[in-house]
Amino acid sequence: MSGLLTATLACSNGIKPETATAQTKILIPLYSYPTWYNPEAYTWPKIAAAASQVPITAIINPNNGPNNGPPNRDYARGIQDLKQGGVTILGYVATNYGKRDISQVKADIDIYAKHFHLDGIFLDEAASGADKLNYYQEIYKHIKTQPQLKMVVLNQGTQTDQGYLTRPAGDNLVIFENYSTAWNQYQPQTYVKNYESGHFSCLIHTVPDVATMKQHINQAVARNIQYIYITDDSPDNPDKDPWNSLPSYWQEEVNHIRSLNQKVQRSSGS
Repeated sequence: MSGLLTATLACSNGIKPETATAQTKILIPLYSYPTWYNPEAYTWPKIAAAASQVPITAIINPNNGPNNGPPNRDYARGIQDLKQGGVTILGYVATNYGKRDISQVKADIDIYAKHFHLDGIFLDEAASGADKLNYYQEIYKHIKTQPQLKMVVLNQGTQTDQGYLTRPAGDNLVIFENYSTAWNQYQPQTYVKNYESGHFSCLIHTVPDVATMKQHINQAVARNIQYIYITDDSPDNPDKDPWNSLPSYWQEEVNHIRSLNQKVQRSSGS
């Protein structure tokens, strides 16, 4: 696992992420609308500001994809805000677990590449079984024909066939997307420890408080997962969407990841 730095991080809750990459990163599904004209409701600048403290990759989703055309004025301004803050930006594309017409998937990717000036693609509803590897590898190769689209994230949200990395069909796999209550019992597949942590992400919702949030982040680092997002929003809320608002403890989450990164940097002498 070249590129990994080892550090022992003493944590007040008792969980010790024994190995960590130099930078734990946030992967945030940014599914809120960029209402820049309403500062109280506009969360995008908060994410841009936090990117000066921790590395952030944000997934934008105009309308279950790029909405069949260039970004409107609000999205164009929001993307500009994120870029000025140094945020890596991915475009959301649905795949319906390998059942969506692949020409439609490619068309969405082409719109993002032509009009949005993003850094990569987030393939949602990704299949996890080996039987769909050819489908996702074809999409991966199509994305990589666009020089600016450097990152491909597959959101399986669960245990995933190793072939998605070895073929490859994705640069990063979301191997857990679920409730907080399911996280403690979760165990990654054995192959995960054989790869650099930058290949793995987790998205954990319905996390009730700051202490649990910190514990979950530490556990993710210990499980060799580099990209992390924790929120107290929940699909049990009236709007049924855990990804359309920032957690109430957003700054505490940023601070905790920043602290972990600083400890790793000190241990490496950088």
